[in-house]
Amino acid sequence: MKLLIVSDTHGDLRALRRAVEREADAAAVIFLGDGLRDAEALQNERPALRLYSVRGNCDMASFASASALAPFGGVLFYYTHGHLYGVKSGLTELAEAADARGAQSALFGHTHRQTLEKRGGVVLFNPGALSSQCGEGHYGIAIVQEGSVRFEHRKL
Repeated sequence: MKLLIVSDTHGDLRALRRAVEREADAAAVIFLGDGLRDAEALQNERPALRLYSVRGNCDMASFASASALAPFGGVLFYYTHGHLYGVKSGLTELAEAADARGAQSALFGHTHRQTLEKRGGVVLFNPGALSSQCGEGHYGIAIVQEGSVRFEHRKL
């Protein structure tokens, strides 16, 4: 099973559409905040799309959850924007939060930097910022098979 992981579109709906089109075989999209209106617009355009999302620090008018859990293929993912865990200063707090929830992986954004790191039993993954305003436009892929996950960073 393939998952598309995106974050920090910051109003760049066109980039979000391009990532979804490029990874059309993805079973679901996980949106990690800062551009929640883009995710909502995409969901309205494609109602059949399995879209999981959380709000980020720039999604101020949203009542969406700041974090969530989702199981895919025997792997439990904890996903959040990351600002509430101080991810710009370190990843320990996020890793501990994911571990406390029984998650094998924590997905986050906020820093605009691609990250793939393991802390204890938790794999931490940041796809980077999708918006070209924040750099070159990055997203991520998770390949889930038989209870394990492999992550890839990709450029739009």
